[in-house]
Amino acid sequence: MTKPSKNATIEIAGAGPAGLAAAITLAQAGRQVVVHEMQKEVGHRFGGDFQGMENWTTREDVFVVLKELGITTDFIAAPCRNGTVFDPAGKAYEIKSEEALFYLVERGPGPNTLDSALLRQAQSLGVEVRCNSRLRHIAGDGILAAGPRAADAIAVGYHFETNMADGFWAICDNDLAPQGYAYLLPPSSLPFPHWGRPRVVVQSVTLGTSMQNARQPEGQRG
Repeated sequence: MTKPSKNATIEIAGAGPAGLAAAITLAQAGRQVVVHEMQKEVGHRFGGDFQGMENWTTREDVFVVLKELGITTDFIAAPCRNGTVFDPAGKAYEIKSEEALFYLVERGPGPNTLDSALLRQAQSLGVEVRCNSRLRHIAGDGILAAGPRAADAIAVGYHFETNMADGFWAICDNDLAPQGYAYLLPPSSLPFPHWGRPRVVVQSVTLGTSMQNARQPEGQRG
């Protein structure tokens, strides 16, 4: 078996967080990297969605871990420490933490997103990112990080303005969200801060939630 040359270009399929983080790590080690992204831009399938970057399974804060790994933290993130979880009977359980349980980050091609921050760092290190490019065959060294080929879950979310306090609300109830869960996340520190799943919006109306200028981001798959 021939040992791969350190001068050989490494190709990566997929410019999501996994693919871009791998490209950054390889570039920092002195390797030439080309990333192929089949969509016209990074984060295309998320369309401005918000996701939680979990922070409760590591001893150190996830941002400390990222910095130690040499991965950028140059994106907006809202720490979530306090929230309420409802059981199927409607009983509320308050959750409070001194440290962030998770950080809410924006996904997609916008200027403050996780995806765009990783793209900027990768390109600053000399990584070539080719959008509208599908890698069909890897001849040498390579990484497959293209994400799901088909949907294993369907989620629909709305962004809307509200006067609710920061926090998060979640419920696990098969009547409200069959075989899944629903949640509402209104942190005020994000560029477009107020967003919730439509099924929980129905419940939140009962709780007195105000909704203005609701809009639905592009569909998600995952």
